[in-house]
Amino acid sequence: MLKKLCQCVGLASLILVVNYGDLLGGGADVRMHTPLPVARICYAQIADILIVALVLLVLFILVVRTRFYPWLRLVFAIVIPPYLIQRTQSFFPFDLIEGLVTILAVAWAGVLLLLLLRFGKWYRRLMRVGSAVAASLVIFAIASIGQLLWVARWKPAPNQIAAAWATTPQAPRQHPLLVWIIFDELSYDQVFEHRARDLQMPNFDILRSQSTVFTNTQPAGYHTVKIIPSLLTGKIVDGIRYNFHNRLWVHHESRSGWQPIDGAQTVFGDAEKAGWRTAAVGWYNPYCSLYGDAIQNCFWTNHDMFDGLMTQRARLATNIYTPLKQVVREMKSPARADRDLCTFDVRQRYQTETDLQLHALQLLHTDQADFVFLHFAIPHSPNIWSRIHDDYTQYCDSSYLDNLALTDRVLGQVLDTLKASPRWNSTTLIVEGDHSWRIDAWNWLPAWTQEDDAASRGVFDTRPALLVHQAGQTQSQSIGSAWPLIQIHGVVEQVLGGQSATF
Repeated sequence: MLKKLCQCVGLASLILVVNYGDLLGGGADVRMHTPLPVARICYAQIADILIVALVLLVLFILVVRTRFYPWLRLVFAIVIPPYLIQRTQSFFPFDLIEGLVTILAVAWAGVLLLLLLRFGKWYRRLMRVGSAVAASLVIFAIASIGQLLWVARWKPAPNQIAAAWATTPQAPRQHPLLVWIIFDELSYDQVFEHRARDLQMPNFDILRSQSTVFTNTQPAGYHTVKIIPSLLTGKIVDGIRYNFHNRLWVHHESRSGWQPIDGAQTVFGDAEKAGWRTAAVGWYNPYCSLYGDAIQNCFWTNHDMFDGLMTQRARLATNIYTPLKQVVREMKSPARADRDLCTFDVRQRYQTETDLQLHALQLLHTDQADFVFLHFAIPHSPNIWSRIHDDYTQYCDSSYLDNLALTDRVLGQVLDTLKASPRWNSTTLIVEGDHSWRIDAWNWLPAWTQEDDAASRGVFDTRPALLVHQAGQTQSQSIGSAWPLIQIHGVVEQVLGGQSATF
């Protein structure tokens, strides 16, 4: 019985590992991108492992002394290996050829049946080996549960810093204003060069007519988590480490070794030294804890779902039940399960983005900050806007073009707020993507639509959009030469130093 218990717990942990794999090894990537504790997630994962193990064990107890047991054992031996390959393939360092799991499953079943019918001795030996391997998986289960318990102890840093000048009545601010906006995954190609005929982006067109537009911007990286500290410090970051105490260590492309990073090493610190009031509203990266020593007013958030359809704000019972329900869905209808997963993701991103917009516009309305950094979660997938309904969607039914329409709408709200300020003529506005539309990251997911396919033309255009409106600028300019995005750091430094930006 102890051996069967070990087998059941080990198999359960491996069946469910896709739900909690990101929390293993300390869960640094998860911890870095969530403003809330993950204890409910961790405890729910442990409960799910034990529940699935209990179900398997009860099934064994019910049939072990019946004539059906040898056949049930055979069915398990046939089904479990290919099922585990299918479930865990996202952890493989390579992509499986489509249909390969099915071929392996058929071949494996054939081998087992052949051994059973013609080579009974070898069949029994193979089953004993399989039984021992299954029992040894309990080591993985114990290690996983231990790590989940350890990660559950983690406490996030505050995701908000409130400055007195942002929360109390103030006299009108007499100071130049610099607003730096990052729209995540904003493609120059899709916004300007090959914009879809039925996509209207009037606010980007207005801004373009009064700004310097870079038509050949060279990206500073592929992943947001590395690009943002690169742009803020002016040094390309090619590696990151996020420790259990909410500190970020980075590895620079041009230097050896790892260095801790804080706000004093970024443009926020330089702005403070120059007497500018600093503020940030951002997505995904924990701006308030990483750079809070130099950001006077700060808010960041990210409500994106965890693997397994769990959220930090859901009840423990919900986080236990929902992933198990999803496993059953995947068995019955994988396509439907993928769509449900995507829809859940859309609804979580909707909460994230509307929260960011609310705080960003509130900050701009106060008109008290001098250097404002805004990082929005659009037009990054999942897509949360519908051009057909001219409203947010709660379902997985929109495209990147829909999110571009939302991005233009948000830009319009920002522009209206800035132009209503007496400081507009002394305002420098930078609007950019951190990277371009990474079609290779999305075209295999259920959120990918036919409209996405047509718009992308099967080409990953690496150029992020970049526009710089200098204070008082009324004419459009264009820079067509290759321009590394990392140089935007120098542009920001020039503005903070009271100079006109040169490109």
